[in-house]
Amino acid sequence: MDVVGILIATVVAFIISFVFYAVAPAAPATVETPPVRPRVWQLLVEVLRSAVTATLVTGLLFAGAWSGPAAGALLGLALWVLPVVLLTGSVVWENVPVRTAALHVTDWLIKLLAIGAIVGAFA
Repeated sequence: MDVVGILIATVVAFIISFVFYAVAPAAPATVETPPVRPRVWQLLVEVLRSAVTATLVTGLLFAGAWSGPAAGALLGLALWVLPVVLLTGSVVWENVPVRTAALHVTDWLIKLLAIGAIVGAFA
């Protein structure tokens, strides 16, 4: 596995999410739930999640003997099915607002395409 590709993809995925949620239209804040800044531990967990995702995509690319940004992005697109399924379940069974799930699933689409393209370029 290419550690450099994983590291770059991890940083890029973290930045993508940070920027995405900074510019995405959030639900209006209420008195009960004012907007809060993420805590340091939450940011560290997000970096870890990005690293795990980049490592998984890299491993799958190597296992499939695929290489190149296009193959990586295609794998990312295929893997996007998983967050779609999970977030659909959260809407149906846990009453998560559709708008919230749509924001998260869009973030995952962008991240998985980027991660796949980056690690694919290093594969």
